[in-house]
Amino acid sequence: MTDPKAVKFIIQQGMRCLQGGDFDAAVALFQDAVKLTPENGEAWTGLGLALGHLQRYEEAIASFDQAGVLNPQDASIWLNRGIVLSDWGKHEAAIASFDQVIEREPTHPEAWNSRGTSLMILGRNKEALASFDQAIACNPNYDKAWSNRGNVLTNLGRHKAALKSFDKALHISPNHPEIWYNQGCLLMQLQKRDDAIASFNKALELKPDHIGSWINKGIVISEMGREKEALLYYEKALEFDPNETHCWNNRGLTMRRLGRLQDAVASYDRALECMPENYEAWDNRGYALVKMGRYREAMASFDKALEVNPDHVNAVYNKGYCYAAQGKVTLAVNYIEQAIKVNPQKYLPVAKTDPDLERLRKNKRFQKMIGGGK
Repeated sequence: MTDPKAVKFIIQQGMRCLQGGDFDAAVALFQDAVKLTPENGEAWTGLGLALGHLQRYEEAIASFDQAGVLNPQDASIWLNRGIVLSDWGKHEAAIASFDQVIEREPTHPEAWNSRGTSLMILGRNKEALASFDQAIACNPNYDKAWSNRGNVLTNLGRHKAALKSFDKALHISPNHPEIWYNQGCLLMQLQKRDDAIASFNKALELKPDHIGSWINKGIVISEMGREKEALLYYEKALEFDPNETHCWNNRGLTMRRLGRLQDAVASYDRALECMPENYEAWDNRGYALVKMGRYREAMASFDKALEVNPDHVNAVYNKGYCYAAQGKVTLAVNYIEQAIKVNPQKYLPVAKTDPDLERLRKNKRFQKMIGGGK
């Protein structure tokens, strides 16, 4: 007969390993516990949590499902199941799990917040806002829900309301770096650069290894024309995570603006090593290669960007630039026209003044397309 005290001790040890971040050891302990007592819901839940941290998602969900059979009214099982599904990128299924929590505990703030996060990732911003509002109704001092509400209001273009939500979140938790970062992202979008930098600096003061803040600080500084300084911030981010694809991409942009084209291409290559589907890095790589006169390689990069994301119109525009650089005017005008048709608000004004398109200025079709030239 299994000693209940021994099983309890094994589960306690598993929880300690889980809290200490030793997830492999936690898995081994919880597996021992469920072998000894297969009807122990707590052991199955602990196993699900540990497997989730190890990104062994399918096994984690199977463990939570077993726990749910044993303890069907335990809302925490459904909550943790939803969180693992969300981490796995299965947001529709995650929402269904969070709904199960809410069915059992209608005033569960974390379930409403997590539900809102999955809805926001799916682009269902109005529904997400309603979920965050419910989370706040359940707990008016829930800082994460206020911050997430700010994020979704930003997505909806309601910038003043978003800033108020971030202010509320920071009033509750002034030492939360992620909230400062989120506020900085909105201020960056609003072109309030000094305020954005101040927010990113505050995030970094609280968490010096906050990579997103280093990167975005670099982007803002670059927008202000201080490229060499921006480079320092990208280098700092890469100290903390050498495989941050977006940082390598932005580093490449700064290298290109500094005229260091070989270094720019090397940065884009590194970005693509980290994430081969980074279509912006493919596009930016192609642009740098055009500047270097390596047209065939540039076209291959633009094609790769469009293979990954057929809606990335900037690569279509840059193909036009590549042909213009080669003096192939008709082909160049075809691609510039295509880009303008898809997004006239962005590409028509750009085409009117873009120095990269000087070779097209005398072409009558191009003149007509942009409304009479410069």
